[in-house]
Order: sequence, then structure tokens, then C-alpha cells
Amino acid sequence: MLVAQSLLQKIILVTVIPYFLLAELLMYFGLIPVIAQIFKPFTTLLSLPPEATLALASGVFLNLYTAIAFAAPLGLSVYDWTILGLFLGALHSIPVESAIMKKLGIDWIKSIGFRLVMAFVVLTPLLIIPTGLLFDNLNEVASVLFQSNLTVANNFTDFIIQKTYEAILLSIEIIILVSLVIFVVIFIKGLSFLQKFEHRLSTIMALLTGTLIGITYGAGVLLKEAQYMSKKHIVSVCYFLMVAHAIIENILLFVFFGADIFLLIGIRLFFTTLVFFYHLYLLQRRFGVIRLKPL
Repeated sequence: MLVAQSLLQKIILVTVIPYFLLAELLMYFGLIPVIAQIFKPFTTLLSLPPEATLALASGVFLNLYTAIAFAAPLGLSVYDWTILGLFLGALHSIPVESAIMKKLGIDWIKSIGFRLVMAFVVLTPLLIIPTGLLFDNLNEVASVLFQSNLTVANNFTDFIIQKTYEAILLSIEIIILVSLVIFVVIFIKGLSFLQKFEHRLSTIMALLTGTLIGITYGAGVLLKEAQYMSKKHIVSVCYFLMVAHAIIENILLFVFFGADIFLLIGIRLFFTTLVFFYHLYLLQRRFGVIRLKPL
């Protein structure tokens, strides 16, 4: 787990810093509005400002750290961060995580199609419930530890130095946040009473690991525990995790910038529970009674 943590820190550094600088450079040279106009219909569908295009695209095809790097300089509101957190919480790192789902028995079309549908479904409450009931101030920009310096640099060299400092600061804060989540996972897995069960708690450990640290970084545990689980349990766990994986880390990343924590947790858990039990219902009809007990 410590090796995985070290690798994760490197991934954060090599994604957040360059992509944050890229976002700042695009804004510096006035290219963000040009790119944004091309994808405006899609961002409008999600009730997001067009400038969030690169954050959405990078989150879907790369990872959440890249999305954060592109979104951090934009000054998004609490409402924007909540929308972004819900959508990307269900649909991110598609190439890598779909490959992992494939190894676990869920083919590419099913996993990508399911997550794409769920990404829009989880936004339903924000689209049908009057926003005034959910947010005190839609346009509020939360005050966070990381703040982009809005002062105008004297020259391009000063601009690069200033933004590099901000990128490093952002990376450090994300690493601290993610490391705390990993520490919790290590602590839980190290509890003595859990060690007694060995692989008889495979389903629970797969759910716990995937829910806390995600499909990508929990892949080793998921693939290892899958050999001790029945096919029906593996499929159920996969569909659960496609909606609720890394729920703590993902949510905290967006809450850090101002997303509403209660909406992110409540909405994702609500739809995750519906998906889980609906899938169990379908499996029960196909295979008969399914008992959710440790293997």
C-alpha cells in the first residue's frame, strides 16, 4: 500500500502541475474562450460554464487530478463544482477503469454505457429540484486553502514562476488529502479482527477498497479478491463501484474547492443503492436466491 501511495503521489505531481500550467497558459493567451465555444452545447446541457470544457474532457479521459488542474484557475462557483463533482464522480478515467472492469468480467460497451447514463442520472435532482432549495447562493465562490493569484504578472517569466508555485501548492494539498484517505484504508485493513477472516470477507474488502480509494488505485486488491468471489458477487460489486468508487477521495477533492458535500454524498449514495439492489433483483430473477454473506 505504501508503494501504491508513493506511485499515486508521483501521478498527482506529473498530472496536476503541467495541466494546471497548461490551463493558465491557455487563459493567458486568450485561447480558453475559443475552445469553450466549440463545446458550449455540451457544457450548457450540464449547466456548466463553457470554460469548464477542458476540465470535463480531461476528467473523463484522463483522471480527476487533471480535471481539478484545469478547473482550479477558473473561479467556479459552489454550484459549478457540485455539478462537476457529480458528473465526473460517475464518469472519469474511462480508458483505465473500463480496462479493469473488462478484467473483472464487464465488457467495454456495458461499463462505458452504464457510467455515461449514470453520470447524467445523478444530475437529475439538481435539474428538477429548484436550486434555491439546495443552494443558499448559486454564484458563491468558496474560500479554500488554495487560491489562484489574480494579480497580473509584470512579464511572461514572472507569470510562469507565479503559476508554477501555485501548481506545486495545489499538488501538495491534493497529495495530503489523498494520503489521509489511504491512511484510513490502511488502518481499517490492519484491524486485527478483520485479519482472522482472511478471504472469507472478499466481497466486503473489495467493496471497501473500491469505495474508499477507487477502481484504479484499488485495482490490485479488487483483482486479488475477485478470485475468492462468485461471478454473481463480482458483477454486483462492479456495478456498485462504477457509481460509488473512491467516493471519499473523489468527494473531498471537489468539496475542497467548494462543492456541496451533503449533495455529493447523498445523491451518489442514493443512486448507488438503487443500482445495487436493482441489479441484485435482476440476478435473483436469473439465477435464483442470492445471499449476500462473506465468502
